[in-house]
Amino acid sequence: MATEMGYRQTLALWTSWGLGPIAWALHLLGSYMLVPWVCASGHHWTLHISTLFTLVVSLLGVCLAWRLWGKTGRHWPGGSDRRTSRLRFMAVGGIILSALSALLIVAEGIPNFYLGACL
Repeated sequence: MATEMGYRQTLALWTSWGLGPIAWALHLLGSYMLVPWVCASGHHWTLHISTLFTLVVSLLGVCLAWRLWGKTGRHWPGGSDRRTSRLRFMAVGGIILSALSALLIVAEGIPNFYLGACL
């Protein structure tokens, strides 16, 4: 049971680190791939849906990391035993990484509201 809990916690920590950057990469590449189709069909709303979907995925990474940080006591990493300090570092890093990825997704999505995809 303890090994299974450790495995699940480790998987959740790495998932919180990966969700944000993967969502950002999907948004960046997906937007580039959708532009020819959007220009041909005129369905500009698909770029907004892409932005919204990837933003939600990135924010799920923030929520997961926040929950894991809460389980360790919501203290800054360091000053305690190695395992707890590592868990806190991974959780805080997951929050920062996923939040920055969400910010990048928003920054990439803003021009879709003001500029046309078919300039």
